[in-house]
Formats: sequence, structure tokens, C-alpha cells
Amino acid sequence: MIFIRPRSQNPRTCAARRSFALAFVLSLAFAGGGVIIAHPRQQQQDAQTMRLAQIEFDGLKRVRPDEALAASGLQVGQAVGVNEVDAAANKLMGAGLFKNLSYSVRGTSEKAVIIFKVEELTSTMPVIFDNFYWFTDEELASAVRRKLPSFDGTAPESGGVTDTIKLALEELLRERKIPATVEYTFSDERRGRSPEHLFMVKGAGLRVCRLEFPGARALQQELLVQKSGGIFDNDYSRRYVGVFAENSLLPLYHERGYLRASFLQPKVEPVEAGGECEGGGVRLSMPVEEGPVYLWEKAEWSGQEALTPQELDAALGMRGSEIANVLKVDKGVGAVRKAYGRKGYLTAQVAASPAFDDAGRRVTFRFRVTEGAQYRMGALYIEGLSEQDTNNLRVRWNLMSRDVYDEGYVVEFVKKGVAEFVRDAARNGRPLKPFKIESSARPDREKLTVDVTLAFKPDTPAAPEKAREVIP
Repeated sequence: MIFIRPRSQNPRTCAARRSFALAFVLSLAFAGGGVIIAHPRQQQQDAQTMRLAQIEFDGLKRVRPDEALAASGLQVGQAVGVNEVDAAANKLMGAGLFKNLSYSVRGTSEKAVIIFKVEELTSTMPVIFDNFYWFTDEELASAVRRKLPSFDGTAPESGGVTDTIKLALEELLRERKIPATVEYTFSDERRGRSPEHLFMVKGAGLRVCRLEFPGARALQQELLVQKSGGIFDNDYSRRYVGVFAENSLLPLYHERGYLRASFLQPKVEPVEAGGECEGGGVRLSMPVEEGPVYLWEKAEWSGQEALTPQELDAALGMRGSEIANVLKVDKGVGAVRKAYGRKGYLTAQVAASPAFDDAGRRVTFRFRVTEGAQYRMGALYIEGLSEQDTNNLRVRWNLMSRDVYDEGYVVEFVKKGVAEFVRDAARNGRPLKPFKIESSARPDREKLTVDVTLAFKPDTPAAPEKAREVIP
């Protein structure tokens, strides 16, 4: 067995790149029925055809043999030369199924066996069919399997598979006589989402001109429609609708204690032109399951040492038997972090998980606290004042070096300490011109200290940055 041409593909690139290395140039000898090695310059004149008795694939795991064979374009019984086999290898790599590929030939010119040794692309991502509302996901997947029999809802990160999927979807639209095109987007990890292959329909009269919320009782449909400006009168996108409902509509329920409210799979129907649907569009129905209202039972804390459960409850600000307003809980968690910041714990994290008592319609929130390291005060820098004013202001600063750092002290000092400093300067006949003060804190993660800078800048329209505080 002699390997002819290895192929390789880098799966981390969006456009597949092929690397070709010529190992040997073979021709099958008709005389004697053996395999001989020919000099490259003799390739064209000595090249012979061989009839394929068998085509094998070594290394297949996810890809089926019939799919790989179809991608190669070869057939058993076909008479081919080296150029045709090389072209088949190119097709296999272009299909985006394999990371590396090489092939070998054995047998005789009348009964040749080609063996493709392959390494599959193992890094796959979900394939998302966004707004093909005419079809179910299974119908779309079936259409893709006509061209990719092994399609399982995912595709390699790179290669030609996405082109094949796009072609299959466009053929499906043509079959149904839907005047639209398919657009492919590689969606990366931004906004907390895993990367995915996103396929959308464009140009098919997808404007949402009617919006309904079946099942809505606690909230009036008019309010939900009013709060759905990102959906209404824009082209329908199932992905966007889901994100919008989660970020903009569910909070309306959560602040009213409907903690288990959820929006079900949206339903889309075409609407003829007329009335509010001038030019045509779609009716979007977003069924909602509101569930019951939950009352606040209590908070349970774990992992805390610097603050007591009573101090944490006070910062959280929730009271027993009040409506479990998740927006208020989130605000309370922010207050808990600030309470830790005042004790020098600048990286404290709070993770919450609700425990529901469905029978009593009550909820207990379990908070896991990770306090992190405690920081101390480093150096204080004052910029933009004279030496005398700098010294006068510095003596008013009470957070000394190596004291436990208080994250809230800087804001308090800017509001109170600096204001008193300005009034004293005016009383002493040295009034200051209007200025903006910008404060910044720079934590040192190795020394566990925080350096604070107070920068005084003239309050003029030409000031480059928005200031935190303006003092006349």
C-alpha cells in the first residue's frame, strides 16, 4: 500500500484552507498487474486508467460511507486516472467533512481498490433554522439530509458543509415556490451565546404586522404589544423574538411575582395585504403560560464570613410575604455587593437559585457567596490643584494607607469632603473656579491594594470626558 496525496484542513478557519503535498505519483502497470512508481515528468505520458472495483474509507465515525462516497463523486466500476482520483480527494476536502485526508491504491488496473484514510472534523456547532416559518425543523432537517445524509443538527465550524446546507434550503424554497433567498451567518460567542450556524430567510414578506399573546391574563395584551416595539413592524426572526421575550417581556411578569412565566414556541401565519398589513406580512402569535404569583419566604445564605446573614438580609431589602419581585431581588443583590465593597471585598460574587413551594405559592432564594480577597487602601493622588490646595484637601481624606478599603468612601468624599473644601476656600478668600472632578480607583491584584486618583479639571465645554461631579 502506497499513500499518494495527503490533504489537511484547519478547522479553526472560517474559509477552509487546503494544504497539498505530493508524496508519490503513481500509475498502474497494465503489464504484470502491479503498482509501479513513475517519475513526475513521465506522469502525463505514462498515466493509465484503472477500473474501480472497490472504494473504501478508513477513519469514518460520524460520516456514513455512502455520504462520503457521494461527496467524492466516484462510483464502483468507473474507469479513472490519477487526475480523477485527485479531483475526488479535492471534493471530499471541499465538502467540509474532514480535517485530514490521504488516499492509496492497490490491486490491478482492472480491479483497483482506492482507500481514503480520513480524519473527521470533530469540532461541530449547532445549525439554527431561524425564520423558515413555512416548515417544521424536522422538515428542514430532512431537506438537508437529501444532500447530507448524516446531518444531525450540527455542522463543522469550517468547510463546505454550510454551503451545502444553504443550497438544500434554497432548493426547498423553490420547490414550495416561496420567493425568498437564504442567508447564512456564523454567530460567534458574543453576548454569552455559544457559536452556531444561523440560516435565515430574506425577502419573503416577513414583516410582523399583527401581534397576539394568547394566554395573557395578568398583563393586558395592549401592554405586551406596547412593550414589543422591537418585534412589531419588523421582519420576523424566531431567534430575535426569543431573546427579546426573555430580556424585555418576561421581566414584566417577574416583577409581579410570576416567576415561572414562560413564552411558548411562536406561531406565524401569512396575512394578506390590507389594513395594518399594507403590503402584506405575518401574524405572530406568542402564547404565554403565566403560572402562579409567588410570595417571598426568606433568603438562605452560604459562603459568607465578613457579613452576617442579618446584615445580608438588610442589604437585600426583601420582606416576608411580599410579592417576590425578581427585579427587586436583583437590585438587592447589587446592594449586597456594595456592602461587601465597603469592607474591601471588591470581587465578591453572589449566585442565586430559587426554591419553590408550589403548594404554598412561596419562594426561598438560596444565595451562594464567594467573597474573594480583601483589599486595602494604597496611595491617594490629587491632580489639577495647586500644592496648597492639594495639601488642604489631602488632610480631609480619612482613609489611610493600609486601612481596609471602602469602595463607597470615594463617592462620599467627592460629595461631602470636596464640597466642604470648596466652601472653606471661598470663606478664606481663595475661591476656586468651576471644575469637574473625576475619580478613579485602580486595584492591584497582587498587592491587594487600591490606588485612588482625584482629577480636577476646568468645567468648560471643551472638557473631553463627562465628569462624575460638578462643583461650582
